[in-house]
Amino acid sequence: MKTSARVLLSALMILATMFLANCGGSYGCRVTFGNSTCNPSGSGITGGGGGTGGSGGGGSSNTAYVFQVDTLGTIDGYTLNSTAGTLAETSGYTGPTVPTNSGGVGMVVAQEQFLYAGFGITNQIFGWTISSDGILKTINGSPFSAPYLSNIGVAAEADMITNPAGTLLFVSDPTQNEIYVYSIGTGGVLAAVTGSPFAVPFPPLNLATDGLGQFLYAVDDNTATHTGSEIAAFSISSSGVLTAVTGSPFTGTNFSMWLLKGEPTGQFMIGTSGNSVAYSGVDDDNLYVFNITPSGTSAGALTQVAVVPTNYSPFSIAVQSNTGGDQVYSFSFNDTATGFNAVEGYTISSSGTLIRDTGSPFSGVGDGSWGQFDQSGDLLFVYSSYINPSTSLLQTQLAPLDVASGGALTQPVSTLTLPTAGFWVITDPN
Repeated sequence: MKTSARVLLSALMILATMFLANCGGSYGCRVTFGNSTCNPSGSGITGGGGGTGGSGGGGSSNTAYVFQVDTLGTIDGYTLNSTAGTLAETSGYTGPTVPTNSGGVGMVVAQEQFLYAGFGITNQIFGWTISSDGILKTINGSPFSAPYLSNIGVAAEADMITNPAGTLLFVSDPTQNEIYVYSIGTGGVLAAVTGSPFAVPFPPLNLATDGLGQFLYAVDDNTATHTGSEIAAFSISSSGVLTAVTGSPFTGTNFSMWLLKGEPTGQFMIGTSGNSVAYSGVDDDNLYVFNITPSGTSAGALTQVAVVPTNYSPFSIAVQSNTGGDQVYSFSFNDTATGFNAVEGYTISSSGTLIRDTGSPFSGVGDGSWGQFDQSGDLLFVYSSYINPSTSLLQTQLAPLDVASGGALTQPVSTLTLPTAGFWVITDPN
């Protein structure tokens, strides 16, 4: 692993948050590194299709809310107002208190109305309801005890997820080779599913469900190189019980994935191996498409059906998850781990082929290492976090992008600079 990447991973261990890039250029709203703010401007974001995983449905909206774990000990709240063309702190918002010195180990929204954040530093999952104006209220029983959370260690992108309906919460435990499953009940209260935790034949890290919520997939824990080598698959019962899929775990070169994402029809999983010069010593400039066996004794089994060339080695991916969503975007570091490449976009065909979107890679809009859709699929937020070389300070930003028909990306609202690094989510008003 290159020295620059090793420094990034060391910083990540200290912060227990997302991977950081040591950038030496201008990103997001194109400010010079060292500036602490971006002034919102532009005409606003307009409508279209997708979702933050496990957050439930949703339609077009002039408003979206962003929540982020602040390592100073709170949850920050922001409102995107596309009519005014602004992304700023939510009016009247007072952030709830959470453990300090931690970016968390995961954060999700369920059913557009419940927010959960996990903290390994205290072994707790905190939960809040989200009001229609973006204000948080503590869920009864929160914080919920989760003694295994400290086992996650170096934070991954998807070690805490929900099913598409937002009725189940899944959390990986790579130390004990287990996955914990919770039902999300009335008022957002969490309760352990019968039989939880469920055994995995290797240390699980990043998790994913198919687009219909029938199957759960886990890749093995190899944060040292940001790569995986096998995939475990489980069917999910209506109550959340996990049962290993026939043939699981799936091993071999075809299943050496770091991250998987489901698309809305439940037919395919999209994957990235995570290999890049900066982390594992070699670029893998491809995305991978897997067919999901829909029924029979091997229901849930994966078969690789396409290898799709990319311009850059994908570090992370985002997939529209709403009904009718058909866009995939990849995010990456450059080979020297000194900056981010432009976001690449693809359209998923009915056969699982990924077709490059016109204009991809998309220059002139915010770039970074991690992206999320809102539930409507109109918006794609891109996260970047890096050490500012001129100040040696961490700088973290979110860029809101408009997803047009055909997948083209534009940025009518300027990038927001966040106080600290930490897990984050975007959701539409419920």
